[in-house]
Amino acid sequence: MNTLTHAPILQQTRMRDNEFILDDLEFTFPKQQLKQITDDWNAGMDVEFVAKKNKRNAHEVFLALYHQARKGKVKRPFAYRGL
Repeated sequence: MNTLTHAPILQQTRMRDNEFILDDLEFTFPKQQLKQITDDWNAGMDVEFVAKKNKRNAHEVFLALYHQARKGKVKRPFAYRGL
């Protein structure tokens, strides 16, 4: 389901309840901040330092880097998986 334009609507059943996850995180980044986070990561800084520098939650920075990695903008290894 594409959730870019709306939140997913899942049916609840008696057997299973649904839970929204990461609802305490901010998923929006100013484009310049997203670029700065990516540049800092590519320059060798760690997630915690980048988070502190940008006054963001480290989990938000991790997710921003994941987003950028999927777009091919991350130049150094990030969340490497051998497939």
